Amino acid sequence: MFLTQADGLIMGPISKLLGLLLNGIYELSSNLGIVSIGASIIIFTIAVRLCLLPSMFKQTRSSKIQQFIQSEINKINKKYRNKKDQESMLKQQAEVRELQDKYGVNLTGGCLVSIIQMPIFFALYNVIQNIPAYVTKVKDLYIPIANAIKNDTTAFEKLGEYKETIASLKIINMNNSNTNTIIDVLAKFDNDSWDAYKELLGGNGAVVDAINANMDKISDVYSFIGGINLAAAPGFALTAAFIIPILSLVFQYMSLNATPMQSSGDPTADATMKSMKTMMKVFPLMSFFVTVNVPAGVGLYWATGSLLSFVTSKSIHAYFKHADMDKIVEKSKEKAAKKIEKRKAAGKKTFAEKMAEAAYGQQPQQESNASRSNITNSKLKSYTSSTMKTQSGTVKYREGSLAAKANALQKFNDNNGGKN
Repeated sequence: MFLTQADGLIMGPISKLLGLLLNGIYELSSNLGIVSIGASIIIFTIAVRLCLLPSMFKQTRSSKIQQFIQSEINKINKKYRNKKDQESMLKQQAEVRELQDKYGVNLTGGCLVSIIQMPIFFALYNVIQNIPAYVTKVKDLYIPIANAIKNDTTAFEKLGEYKETIASLKIINMNNSNTNTIIDVLAKFDNDSWDAYKELLGGNGAVVDAINANMDKISDVYSFIGGINLAAAPGFALTAAFIIPILSLVFQYMSLNATPMQSSGDPTADATMKSMKTMMKVFPLMSFFVTVNVPAGVGLYWATGSLLSFVTSKSIHAYFKHADMDKIVEKSKEKAAKKIEKRKAAGKKTFAEKMAEAAYGQQPQQESNASRSNITNSKLKSYTSSTMKTQSGTVKYREGSLAAKANALQKFNDNNGGKN
């Protein structure tokens, strides 16, 4: 039987994967004499950010190219400035997308960085909530204590008095033959809990000796700068641990403001970006309240990640500030041309095209064909209007207009004798 690990179709596998990575990092750092899980979390965060770096770089490059072609986008926007009908808006969006595709601009690519953060955050929460379930060397520190409790009926019964801890773990059957279940309970102990448990046992015996032999080592594992317990939530108490939510708030704000938002030229996308900008002002405050109530180790990951995000954003922008944008744009244009040619040959559509079709239906040309197909394959009841009563042949309808479609329906109905 394994120690308690997170279950669930999504969070379970992700938690296990992060646990394996954290276990490997801790194994390496402990061999170098660094036994704090906090150091492993920082190294883990750096590893995750390095994996996300290519996506951040591509997103920034797309933003810079977008600025480079903004004058062309402005021409398209000016062309459709006073046209608010759906057909014109679709054409405007299509032309902007076509221009962006031409230069290889993909403003949605950076969404990966934001999307992937939340599963990692929640999965890491599961891991840090029960470190021994994922980190082998930490589990080994609990085994001597758990074995001593197994062999001492009184000690096991006293452990059962920690009913709130047992209930929080959702342990249904607590028995002294299950070492892993005992470790699950012990992993929730802080220093005060260890001292109280020893007092319940009279302050002596094999279990107390095992606790005394390993408690300092266990404390060192979870301890961070200033004696912060990374397995416990900081709460709103003015302790050393409270600095982690504060740093998370500050670094998150710095990170989100490191990259100014640029106009995409697409009215729909710009409206979305404005909404996101408003949300961004609230997000750092939300991260503060979240990290106050989760284990400090999770807050450490969040604060470290935000700081690294700020540093990498500034570094990437500094690179592009001194780079030859003409060469970058030309190279991106050539690469995009090959990609478009390959996509057309395969008959595939871009993500933006699929989203547009989902929101508005097919493009105007496709919509027109679909309308004609529906007319020839349907039988409709009689449709009359003051406009359609004029059938002298002198009336002309603008192609694709509602009147033209209605006239076509009327003719179809007349040809079929008004029958269903």
